[in-house]
Amino acid sequence: MVRKVFTSFFWLGLLLGTSVVASAQTAEVPTTAAEEQNETFRDTLVKMRIKREEEEHKKNVTKAEQIKTFAAELLKAAMPNSLPRLADKKLKDIEKNARTIRTDSGGGEDTPLEEPPDNLDAALKRLDEASDHLFKLMEKTSRHIVSVTVSAQATEIIQLSKLLRTYLR
Repeated sequence: MVRKVFTSFFWLGLLLGTSVVASAQTAEVPTTAAEEQNETFRDTLVKMRIKREEEEHKKNVTKAEQIKTFAAELLKAAMPNSLPRLADKKLKDIEKNARTIRTDSGGGEDTPLEEPPDNLDAALKRLDEASDHLFKLMEKTSRHIVSVTVSAQATEIIQLSKLLRTYLR
């Protein structure tokens, strides 16, 4: 009799134990509302960061276009061996925008020009070409790319704008 009771309890315990183990293996861990809210918040932050980076890139493309426009205007406004005094503001804006683009693209050092232009016309043409090249590079790159070429073009534009200030009347 004792053996029958012991055997019955053994099978009952075995049956209950396996059902508990089986349900523990198949049960999903319920997510709380706080965890779902944290995940939603993280997703929102990521989307906001992506949007901010895209807007910054668009601003830099606009700045490159402005540099290109100012360089073309300076080329047209040039006098035989000097620039009008009003060109100083455009040169400062060109330099400021080029510095911003260079910083945002990962560059940071001012390096002197390898072959500085000999005269005003050569310097203006080179500035016009460099600004056009920078604008085309900025249009091609995305916000994910750190471009050494963009940084080098921006540095060249900065140095040319400094050089061109010496030609102001």
